[in-house]
Order: sequence, then structure tokens, then C-alpha cells
Amino acid sequence: MGDVTGLAESGTPGASGGSASAAAEPERPLPPTAAWRRRVLLAPGLALLGAVLVVATALLDDRHGKRASALCHHLPVPWTLFALAWASLLCGAAASALCALLLRAARREGRRGTESWQGTLAVCICVAGALPLLFEATAVYGVHAEAGEAYWSCAGASALLG
Repeated sequence: MGDVTGLAESGTPGASGGSASAAAEPERPLPPTAAWRRRVLLAPGLALLGAVLVVATALLDDRHGKRASALCHHLPVPWTLFALAWASLLCGAAASALCALLLRAARREGRRGTESWQGTLAVCICVAGALPLLFEATAVYGVHAEAGEAYWSCAGASALLG
């Protein structure tokens, strides 16, 4: 008889007064899938790779400057310096975009990306990766500015002309 009463009250068979309070509780979002957790780890990897590449750009630029100073004339900017600077910027920007896209895709599926340590790590590193992203953009600007210089003067050149 309880089933008939529950059907009359709620309109669905088998529903009773006790299960109505269970339906009122909000559903907890599902954890992300294992494939999503593996994919989201690409974002911090790209962010860290971008930071390593910007350090390599700085080291190569320093080496290039010391070599030009020792030879006391302008040397063309090597293509590897351009490649490192642009690769660092692309890795940093791709990391932030990938993290945002993967978290958005998880939210569309009804999952919460930060429910796993991989999602939390990706968010933390990509948010902290905003500062290296500024350095990476500055490195690209610096490489192009150095390549656009008309002439490079040596520190001892004025004594030679004197």
C-alpha cells in the first residue's frame, strides 16, 4: 500500500516519503576520467618547458653577446636564438590554453577537474606560469630588437678612433 501512496504523492512508482529527502541533496560532481587526468598533465609540462627554454634563450643570448664583444663587431643573431625565444613563448601560451580548454571540457561533462591532484597541479602551475609568460614575450621582443640594430659598437672602439 505504501507504493500506491508514494505513486499518488510523487507521480513515480516506488517513491516514498523517505526517498524525497535523499533526492533533495545536491549531487556531487564526478571525478575526472583517467584519460583526462593524463592529458591535463601536458599543461604543466608545457609551462615548465617554456620556462626552461626562456632560460636557454637567455644563456645563448649572453654567449652571443660575449662572442660579439670579444670580436668587437656586430654578429648577426643566430636562428637558434629566434627558435628558442619563440618556442618558449609558444609553450607558455599553449600550456595556459590547454589547461583552460581541458578544465572547460571536464565541466561540460559534469565533472570537476580540480577533484584530482593532476587537475589541481595543472591549475597551480599554469596560474604561476603567467610570470614566465611575460619573460618569454620579453625574450621574443629582445631577440627581434637585437636583430634590428643597425650597428653594434664595441666598448674599446672609441679608443681606436681617438
